[in-house]
Amino acid sequence: MSEGLRLSICMIVRDEESMLPGLLESVAGLCDELCVVDTGSSDGTVAMLAQAGAVVKHMPWRDDFAAARNASLDMAGGDWIFFLDADERVSPELAAAVRDLLDDEDAGAATVLLHDELPHGHSRESRLLRLFRRDPAIRFTHSIHEDPSTSIRAYLSRTGRELRRLDGALQHLGYVRDVAAARDKRSRDLHLLEHCIAENPRDWYSRYKVLEQARFWNDREAWRTAATATAQAVDAMGTAALADFPFLGDLVVLMSQGLYDDPRRELAWLERWHAQATRSPEYRLRRGVLLEACGSVTEAATEFQACLDFPSAHLAQNITVRPLLGLCRLAAATGDLAGALGYAERALDHNPRDPEGLLAAVSFAGAGGTLPDFITRHRQRRGESPELAQALLAAGEVDAARDTAHRLSSHQPETILGVLVCDLISGRDCDLAVDLEQAAADAALAQWLTVLWRSRRTDLMLAFAENAHAVTGVFPWLPEWLESQTAALAGC
Repeated sequence: MSEGLRLSICMIVRDEESMLPGLLESVAGLCDELCVVDTGSSDGTVAMLAQAGAVVKHMPWRDDFAAARNASLDMAGGDWIFFLDADERVSPELAAAVRDLLDDEDAGAATVLLHDELPHGHSRESRLLRLFRRDPAIRFTHSIHEDPSTSIRAYLSRTGRELRRLDGALQHLGYVRDVAAARDKRSRDLHLLEHCIAENPRDWYSRYKVLEQARFWNDREAWRTAATATAQAVDAMGTAALADFPFLGDLVVLMSQGLYDDPRRELAWLERWHAQATRSPEYRLRRGVLLEACGSVTEAATEFQACLDFPSAHLAQNITVRPLLGLCRLAAATGDLAGALGYAERALDHNPRDPEGLLAAVSFAGAGGTLPDFITRHRQRRGESPELAQALLAAGEVDAARDTAHRLSSHQPETILGVLVCDLISGRDCDLAVDLEQAAADAALAQWLTVLWRSRRTDLMLAFAENAHAVTGVFPWLPEWLESQTAALAGC
């Protein structure tokens, strides 16, 4: 090991002053140098980095993430490279594992577990190559979703060094929906992905990402267009061209959902992929949902059960919460409400904040006369959440929803808007102190009202609308919102 610099953290940034403090705090004392390529920041990013002791290189943005990453590698002098983004956080466990790695003479590179927080308590995990010994032959490729893995594996083969799997998590924050929208990442990423596909029609990963983006934003037109283009490419090149694609199951499901709105036609299209994709939990889960929609209860149950038997998945909910709730729906359809409640509770053991699981549990417990017992049990075993209060509201349990929201409001101020909605439904006086910025209060109220309107409980919606005038001075957008949502509901 060199007597000089041991670890260089390499980054590319642009206007990251809101995200940088958390990243810098998480890597404090970990590296010997911080090498950063700035592609045109206009906020306090560069000054913040300078204060942290980083070396910053300014580079015009040329629609090429790999070029910017490689420029950061050129700045580094450490024996090891750890590349990060400003919207990531290194856990203490991962930091300790990185320190141990530096003393491992046989190691040449290492993967870390990237953890994405998704809405309503769900998460996504991926193992990614993020650390490697500095070597001039290791370079990033691909202008978006840039990747050094090909050259890292060549380095490992050439040197005889080994790949390690590090403990601890790298927390990723950047693709939470509101952050992604604020940064306009959608249009930027789509432009780069389409450029990659134009250059290489066999770039299945870029096609997958275009489809994934359309699903993320629920853009049906973009989804259908991308699915059609991908299906045409598969037809032209043959399904064997996808034999080694690691996300085959999810890609096939994304194509099928984009191509078809009819479950029978979609199911028939999926059958052509059965031999190749049957080992994918995403594929089995989608087949289960479609078979359920087609009334094939036994076959659907077989698919959902198969998902539960998978040892791991990119999205943990695809082998836990989602198939359990599929079995819950099947039990309910046969009149087995106790069994349906049991499946819903098993799903909640995996994620106590899942909205579908909570609504199912609240509804079936209510139908069985055991709702108070369920609420007590859920609070004791799994705690409380805004999603629980919203599920109670959607099920028509207004008093229980208000009680839960009010208890949460002491440490989650936005839930006071749930109390407000419940009070307006019940005709109570609304003398509540809302300690929120107006934009946050607007967003919170809109979220609670969306839950109410999706419940299609016309009695509750009418009660709220009759009393909404009491708060239109604070929320002047409310009458127009009520009108538009009611019109949309009437048109369904």
